[in-house]
Amino acid sequence: MIVTGIIAEYNPFHNGHKYHIQEARRLTGADHVIVIMSGDFVQRGAPAIYSKYLRAKTSLLAGADLVLEMPVFGSSASAEDFARCGVSLLSHTGVASFLCFGSESGDIRLLEQSAEMLDAETEDISAKLREGLRSGLTFPKARELAFGGGLSAPNDILGCEYIRFIRRRKLSLTPVTITRKDPGYHSPERSGSFASATAARKAIAEQDLFFLQEILPTEFFTVLSEESCPPVYPDDLSLMLNDRLLASSLKELLALSDMPSDLAAKLYKNRRSFQKTSRLAAEMKDRHYTLSRVSRCLIALLLNITKDETASFKAMDSAPWLRILGFRKEAAPLLSAMKKNADIPILTKTANAPKLLSTDAIQLFEKHVLSADRYRLAAELKTGHPIKNEYTRSVIIVG
Repeated sequence: MIVTGIIAEYNPFHNGHKYHIQEARRLTGADHVIVIMSGDFVQRGAPAIYSKYLRAKTSLLAGADLVLEMPVFGSSASAEDFARCGVSLLSHTGVASFLCFGSESGDIRLLEQSAEMLDAETEDISAKLREGLRSGLTFPKARELAFGGGLSAPNDILGCEYIRFIRRRKLSLTPVTITRKDPGYHSPERSGSFASATAARKAIAEQDLFFLQEILPTEFFTVLSEESCPPVYPDDLSLMLNDRLLASSLKELLALSDMPSDLAAKLYKNRRSFQKTSRLAAEMKDRHYTLSRVSRCLIALLLNITKDETASFKAMDSAPWLRILGFRKEAAPLLSAMKKNADIPILTKTANAPKLLSTDAIQLFEKHVLSADRYRLAAELKTGHPIKNEYTRSVIIVG
């Protein structure tokens, strides 16, 4: 059995993602494709625009065989930690042979060389990196200049992180990459039927149905009509976020995951200046921190994810459990193989977690479920209609 893994957010699921699944299967000769997918919160420091259940079901109808949820401690983290979590989860399934990811370069040798260069950082490169940071550059830009370019494209950077973790851990995963077909990660334009997730989110916000019909697969619209779930934006979290900030001490802010001391101080100083999430993030951003970094810190605040919890998560190899969101019926052999070979607990029912997880893992799982409840609260407030919670949702079965 040949199994290929994909690490994704599907925020939202578009034609490029469907193409990725098809090409991953073709290039690797895969019998099955596993997707490790972000849940309710994504890596740029925002709520997923649509529910994880809608995104998981869409991907299954579009060709994936099994969708596993990435825990919030990985999905809302930096590129390096996001990559570590995704690769670790895939490795712990015990069945995957390939990791296939999209990249701007589409050149696996170039990415492997870049990963090797990053792992062999010289004192000269370190000095250039420090110099760039002192001059006011953000870390990504300072690193790009220190290494002489070649690491500026978001998915190339993420691909390098996948490869670095695979090498560091000596995992039996072969990295494979395909070239992205959209005009660019941040581009609002489309190229034929392909566009970035950024462009898709913009079109959803503007209710540009014509654009969406061009770039989103029919499976998306089918599932959307069944799920009736609203789009959720960062500003939909504003009330909860301001309440958390108002009630937090400086000590509590400093204890949050990846929270710099100067940013914590700024947030605490402005805790009574109630603002929309997007405006707060923009005002807290400065030359030291990217907007995404600030946004991730705000998500850590909203969800009360602490440095200690992040350390505990990493101590569990960033993979305390494998949570199944959905699968295709014909993927039964894949599930059987995973149950036989996985070396961490597999969760199909939320209520079973206490029986399967260690004490430390249970504490993290409860925080993960609480994050899902906060996402659901924002969605319910938009529609006025109840939405099933993590204990009443069933695993999605397609086919």
